[in-house]
Amino acid sequence: MSNYLTVIHECKDFPAWKSTYDGDAPRRTAAGLTEIHVLREHANANLVALMFGVSDVSRANAMSTSPELASAMKAAGIIGTPRARFRHGEYKRGSAANYATMTLAVRDYETALKAYAMDAADRKAAGLTDLALLQLDDDPNNLVVLWAVGDVARATAFFDSAALAAHMAKNAGVVGPPERHFWRT
Repeated sequence: MSNYLTVIHECKDFPAWKSTYDGDAPRRTAAGLTEIHVLREHANANLVALMFGVSDVSRANAMSTSPELASAMKAAGIIGTPRARFRHGEYKRGSAANYATMTLAVRDYETALKAYAMDAADRKAAGLTDLALLQLDDDPNNLVVLWAVGDVARATAFFDSAALAAHMAKNAGVVGPPERHFWRT
C-alpha cells in the first residue's frame, strides 16, 4: 500500500488559483509530494480535487499545516477550509477526460471490500474503470473511491440506481449518504 494526500477545496477563480498552485511546485516536491491529479468538478469549475503520492508523511503533513501554505492558499483565493486528508491504499494510474469520486463511511472495511468486488461487472457496464480505493489514515472505515469515467450519463444512472443503493446498504455496510463528484481535467 502507498500513501496519498487528497485535497478538495473551492477557489474564487480557477486560472488565478492554478497560477499560484503551479508556482508552489518546489514546496510540494520538497515535502515529498508527487502530483497525480488536478481535477475540476463538472458542476462547479472552481471546486478543485487534488491527489498526490506521498513519499514522506511527516514532511507532507508539516507542509500541509504550515502557515506559509495557509498564506499561499489565501492569496490564491481559496474559499473556506480545504479538506486535506492523508490516505493509504492502491492506485492504478489511468487517464480520462472525466473522473468520479465517492467518499463514504462503512461499518467494516473488509466487508465493504468484498461487496465492492461483487459489483465489478456492473461498474464496467456503467463505463467506470477502477483507479483507487483509499482508506483514511485516521479512520480505516472512511473510504474514497476514484474511477475513470467513459460515459457520465451511464455512470450517473448507475450511481443513482436503487440496486446500487440497496447493495451499498445491505452488502457493503455503507453508513449515511456517500459524497459523489464528477470531475474533469
